[in-house]
Amino acid sequence: MIDFLFYRKTSAEVWTGRNDGTDLAVQRWHQRVILVDLLHGVIPLLSPGQKGIALIGFSCDEGVRRNGGRVGAKDGPAHFRKACCNLPVHFNEDAVFLDLGDVVCKDQDMEGAQHALAQVVAYALVNGYQPFVIGGGHEVAYGHYTGIDSYLNKTRPADSIGVINFDAHFDLREPNAHGTNSGTGFFQIAEDCKVSGKPFRYLPVGIQLNSNTKYLFDTAAGLGVKHIPAEGFMAANQEVIKGQLEEFIAGSTHIYVTICMDVFSSSFAPGVSAAAFSGLIPDAFFFSCLKSVMASGKVISMDIAECNPVFDQDQRTAKLAAALAFSMIT
Repeated sequence: MIDFLFYRKTSAEVWTGRNDGTDLAVQRWHQRVILVDLLHGVIPLLSPGQKGIALIGFSCDEGVRRNGGRVGAKDGPAHFRKACCNLPVHFNEDAVFLDLGDVVCKDQDMEGAQHALAQVVAYALVNGYQPFVIGGGHEVAYGHYTGIDSYLNKTRPADSIGVINFDAHFDLREPNAHGTNSGTGFFQIAEDCKVSGKPFRYLPVGIQLNSNTKYLFDTAAGLGVKHIPAEGFMAANQEVIKGQLEEFIAGSTHIYVTICMDVFSSSFAPGVSAAAFSGLIPDAFFFSCLKSVMASGKVISMDIAECNPVFDQDQRTAKLAAALAFSMIT
């Protein structure tokens, strides 16, 4: 199913933490996670109606390197798992929480890694699991979306995918002399949609004026992409913002949620590939918006990108990523 060159299983030593007993009321994530070796293991079967989450690491920042950013996000999955070990279990008793290991990038073959990620995402979906992918650079988005699209083409080809991207950047760059990168993912998706005749449904949230050229704003407009700017993302505008999210969700059969950690102010998320002093604040309003997206019942898959431990301070970025995952999964 997956080329062994692009795969690494998760070591059992990664998932360790505080143990207050085995009773459900005191369990933590490290006690519930089931490690699966995709090269030799079998993914557990789910019963009808049973909830399943499949954690997938994307250990790649080749796209960031090509895009001139700060490398180091390839170690994001390990950084994230460490921050999640002691999270308390608040999901259902019969829910199945898997760790399917990491897709890795070998010899700067980002495209090969993206293809391998698409295979693992589709495999999880076929087996009834909701993927939760941890990057890695935001080149994760193209591989992730391709996996969702591949799965739907075989099962429900008429369904549409809406992408909600919490990000300071549009990531609608055209490939350059170095090929595709962490900033081209959604342009690539738009091109694929054009070829397949599917609608390109994309809503970036947290876009910063000082982080995107006028050309990128024009590109977004040409593709019919509306966005929610960072400067207007605040509780005072909650009715308008939640209305925009609800309208977008209503127009899509499925929602793919992707969060680039550079959408947040660097005081909350310093460990990213492209830090900025300003950005969204991960306050009660932000989590309320995120929960409303999850509550729609349409979220088919999720990821968090650009968690870079090289530049993290006091594990703030990793802990925020863990808090985001906790909110989305719970």
